[in-house]
Parts: sequence; C-alpha cells; structure tokens
Amino acid sequence: MTSKIGFLKSNLQDTFPRGVRRVARAIVEIVNASSKNNQTLICLDDKKIPNSRPLSLSFDPLNDWLKSNPLTLPQKPGYPFSIAGLKKIVRMLIPPIFYPLIKTLIFILKTFILNLRNLISKTTKKIASNISSDIQLPKEIVALSELDAVIAFEPFNDIWMLPVENCKALVVGWFYDAVPKRIHEGENWNPDLFDTFVSLMALRANHIFCDSKSAECDLHYFFPASLGKTSVIHLGHDIERFEKRLSDSDATKILRDSGVNPLIPYFLFVGTVEPRKNITGILLAAQKLKQIKPDVVFQIVLIGQIHGQHEIRRMIKETNATLPVHVLEYLPDNQISTFMNRATGFVFPSKWEGFGIPNLEAMTSETIVITSELGPMPEVCGEHALYCDPYDHTSIAMQMLKCLEMPKEERAQRLKAAKLHASQYTWKKAAGEMMNTVNQLLEARKKA
Repeated sequence: MTSKIGFLKSNLQDTFPRGVRRVARAIVEIVNASSKNNQTLICLDDKKIPNSRPLSLSFDPLNDWLKSNPLTLPQKPGYPFSIAGLKKIVRMLIPPIFYPLIKTLIFILKTFILNLRNLISKTTKKIASNISSDIQLPKEIVALSELDAVIAFEPFNDIWMLPVENCKALVVGWFYDAVPKRIHEGENWNPDLFDTFVSLMALRANHIFCDSKSAECDLHYFFPASLGKTSVIHLGHDIERFEKRLSDSDATKILRDSGVNPLIPYFLFVGTVEPRKNITGILLAAQKLKQIKPDVVFQIVLIGQIHGQHEIRRMIKETNATLPVHVLEYLPDNQISTFMNRATGFVFPSKWEGFGIPNLEAMTSETIVITSELGPMPEVCGEHALYCDPYDHTSIAMQMLKCLEMPKEERAQRLKAAKLHASQYTWKKAAGEMMNTVNQLLEARKKA
C-alpha cells in the first residue's frame, strides 16, 4: 500500500548555506532520491487556500518541485543590494539615539502596507465574485486527512496552529535547540513566540525528532507535553563541501588578499557573529593568551556577518591593538574549507547549541577543534575536540595555547581520528533514520 508523505515548502526554500532550512533541504533531497515505490512524496504549500476544505493544502510532486527549485548556495560574500546591506548603511550614517524612532516609523509603514494589501485583496475578491460565482481553486489540492504523514522541520510552521491532532495523518516535528530558554540574546530575541509554537508542537505532534540527546532533554524539561514521543537523530554535514579546498598557491593568495598573513598561525571562527556564539570570549581569550605568552605570535580570523553588535565591534577594535584580528564576510565553500584546513585551531566556544555542525565541518577540513564543554558538544565531538568553559576566557586561552604547542605527531593523530569520527555524521544517515522511524510509526498505526 502506498504511503503519502508531505513536506512543507516553507521548510525547503532557502539559499543560505546553514540553518534549519539547509538541514531540511539536505535531508529531503536524499529522501526523495532514495524513495521507494510504496511512497508518494509531495511538497505542500502551507499558505491558506481560499474556500478550500478545512486543513487542505495545495501541492506539487516533491521530485518536480525540487527540480524546479534547485538549492543554489551563494558563491559571493554578498549581493549588490540587500536588507542587510541597507541596515549596514543606516548604522554607519545614523547615530544609535535615533534607532527607536526609525523602528517606530518602520512599524507604522509596515502596518500601512499590510492594511493596504488587505484592502486591495478584499476588493479584488469582491470584483472576482461579481464576475463569476465559481472561484477557481488550484487543481492539485490535498486534505491533511488524505495524507499518511506530514513532516514539519520547523517549530514555527503554521501547521501547529491547526488542530492536526484530529487528523488521521501522522504529524511529525523537529526540535533543534532551546537556546531562547537558555540565553537572552537582546532586543531581537522573542522567547514568547518560541514558547507559543514549541508548546503547540509538543502538544499536537505525534512524534518529534531531536538533533541531540541534549536537545531532547531540554525539550522534555521545558515542554513536558513532549514526553514519550521523541527520538534522537544526529544531523549530518556536507562532507564533500569541506573536503574540497584550493591548491597551496591559490590558498596562499586568498589568505593574503583577505589580509591574513599565511606565515603566522591563526585561530578561526566561522558563523553568524552573535552574542551566544561567544566572539567576546574568543577575543578576551586571545588577549589573555598574549598576556601569558607575550612572545607567541598568532592571529584571529572571524568569518561571518556582524549584525550591529556594538560591543563585539568594540572588542575587535580593542583586541586589534594587541594582535591582528581579521573580520571577513561569508566566503565560497572551497575558500572556507581552505581557511579551516590552514587554521591552527577552529574556536567555537558557543554558550549553547542544539548540535554544532561547524565543529564537524572543521574536523572534516582537518583542523583541531576547540569548543564548549556545555550542551551537545561533548555528545557530538566525543574525545576528538579540546573542551573549554565558554564563560571563562582563561579556559579558552589555555586550550588555544595547548593547540599552539601541540607536537606534530599528536596533531596528526588527532586530525586523522577526528576526520574519521566526523565522517559518521552524514545527511544520508540522518535521512534514513528519519524515514525508518516514520515507516515504523505508520506500521504501528495500521496495526492499531
């Protein structure tokens, strides 16, 4: 008997190389490529369909949708014009004292545009209804009750606002981390929204996948409604992306063009530059290391986008007075893997994560990893990383020093073992475990 399994389009539409949607896309592409004949996979549009049956969605065959919407990772560090670029210009030209006023004006403008769009939409529908009494619905519509399973990769999907517990379909969610419950990230943080949606998912989902035992424990602790319906599936990483790197001559040129001296050891961070990633801890550790060992020469390289973060910018400027700190935008994959491969150490002392994919990418790129002893890091990295207390910059500095002074033989052994360890975390394995569990749950339902 054929099983109809739906995936939500909003989970798969993204060109950013990291994040939840990249995870979803990687898994779904493999599920689609290895789909068995007894499965019909479809891509559901989670936008509301006017005048459709309750809990109905339009859809495309998943294979067709993936072909017409290929995932293209950015090959350049930015675009000629973007919202992020506009924000950067505003921050450069306008003093922070005017930010509240600007936010208020933007909110008023957004509200006006939204109301205008609603008015236009209502007027258009009214005219259409006067012209024809039969409103044409999309041809390909499916009710959730007609599906065997729906897999939602994000807790913020609107599907959790629907009474899906009343459908016969198996509705499965994913939970990645409880960062908003663990850490307060400032004015852009919205823990109330997180609480609302994850509470609904914990209550309404038939099953929830967690990307680590650490994330599963957090889900059970903060959202007890999830108890008894979770399992752990470790994520993968793009091994082929991080095994590729430039030739020695090209790598040296890229480093020099970026302002990094290829003859001086450097510690690398890759990711979004935000408070929980603990860039401040890295910079304080670098300063501490310089105090402990004044004669040791090294650099810091930060690859990622800095959104505001005035304190981090101040710390970068302060550290730059003692040792070179290079801040680069996102780079193409082969350049990132080259930076990783040539780094003395990859420093990722995040205060909290759900899984920690960058550590695996660094291991595949053959780099010593220095990471946090909290959360899922020890679970994912095992004995193949150097661990530090992310809240103690002296602890980070000591591991950086250990990395600098590590004998060549020990380094070679560590790199080989770490790369082998990282090779176990693949998207194919994650996709297989997910679909095996879904099929087992479907079989159990049929028997019941």
